[in-house]
Amino acid sequence: MNILKSSIIYSFFTSISRIFGFLRDVFIAFFLGTGLLADIFFVAFRFPNTFRRIFSEGALNSAFVPIYTKLIRDNLINEAQKFSGNILIIFFVVTSLIVLLIEIFMPYFINLIAPGFSNDEIKFEELVRVARIIFPFLIFISISSIFSSLLNSNNKFALSAALPIILNIVLILSLIFAFYSSEDYLTFLSWSVVIAGILQVIILIFSLIKEKIYISLSLNFHGANIKRFINLFSASFLSSGLLQINILIGTIIASYESGAISYLYYADRIYQLPLALIGIAIGITLLPSISHKVRNEPQQSINQTIEETLKYALLFSVPATIGIFVLSDQIINVLFERGAFDQNSTSYTSLALKYYCLGLVAFILMKIYTPIFFAYENPKATLYIAGINLFLNTLLSIILFIKIGFAGIAIATSVTAWVSVILLHFNLEMNNYFKISSKIIKPLLIVIAASFTMYLYITYLKSHLL
Repeated sequence: MNILKSSIIYSFFTSISRIFGFLRDVFIAFFLGTGLLADIFFVAFRFPNTFRRIFSEGALNSAFVPIYTKLIRDNLINEAQKFSGNILIIFFVVTSLIVLLIEIFMPYFINLIAPGFSNDEIKFEELVRVARIIFPFLIFISISSIFSSLLNSNNKFALSAALPIILNIVLILSLIFAFYSSEDYLTFLSWSVVIAGILQVIILIFSLIKEKIYISLSLNFHGANIKRFINLFSASFLSSGLLQINILIGTIIASYESGAISYLYYADRIYQLPLALIGIAIGITLLPSISHKVRNEPQQSINQTIEETLKYALLFSVPATIGIFVLSDQIINVLFERGAFDQNSTSYTSLALKYYCLGLVAFILMKIYTPIFFAYENPKATLYIAGINLFLNTLLSIILFIKIGFAGIAIATSVTAWVSVILLHFNLEMNNYFKISSKIIKPLLIVIAASFTMYLYITYLKSHLL
């Protein structure tokens, strides 16, 4: 299955998932707004969700897919089943221990990720309570990530893309139940996250059985494949982890400004849509394809595949950036401004969205460039670049937050994304993994010209009709 077709499938089901995600956010915005309850839930949910982004969109997929794909291609089915079973056991044990440890010391971890909450004892205690309910979600989402990687490795991308629909539906139902039963919104929301995690695992198990994709549980963890996985995963986990730490740092800083966490959350949800439909979709489908080509086809073929992928990504991402930037106020107004989400919430959230979307193209390019290093099983460069990203983002976030408030966090995020893309591209060329050709210049100029025309047209419509 070619990358474009796989990406379209993944993007289609991701778009459906995101529609339900927006419905979820509309309900949360209506009932919770951008106040105290919303801030508490978003901080508590971001904690395990950070691990989800590292595992499902980062370290696990990047380390698992190249090794598993090679075993399947070499017709080593039993080895592939044992390998996947070993990884499942390792992740279950490790995540269970992490959950147990953090549950015990949750107040200390909350102090680390949201120190601004410690000034209000009642607010802090409520956050600790909610976080303790939600955090076991990590175990189920880790298992789901392994099962999704198995499906992706076998060119079955639809379910892994559609899986968040379950979480979104359960969260929406929990808010409705809480409203009609006059119960605590946070309690309903918190338990619904865990329930959704369990449902996701069950559905994935049935899907694997249907596709006749099996695993073999084994306690032999000393094979060469496990060592290769650990090497790849360690580098990927650290690089993905550092990038996600950026998000946590943003949360830490934003916790000192009332409502800032909510503004950044809602803005993040909007620009994550094109990122998921374009960047994550292409990145996830690109990895199995490049992993196969690295061992079977010449470098020219690999370059052509990557360059074609870049063309499609730019074709969609540049216009998306223009549209979101120009219409940010209208987008936030239509999606969220109702109930507890007032006009001020719209104004501040749209400001954050403008700055976030300036880095959208960079984020998408990162999702394309990063898997290439893992296809070659040489992820060290991504680790170094993630470290630079972390340092620069932290420094800029603190400086800009002091000067202009929460919007500075979004600006810092976009700036450091572009720095990372430049460094990734330089390292790809230096290692002869990918060299861009002059053939991309003409399509790029066409995209830029079309996007500029689109900018003028949307600006005209906005000034005369909106």
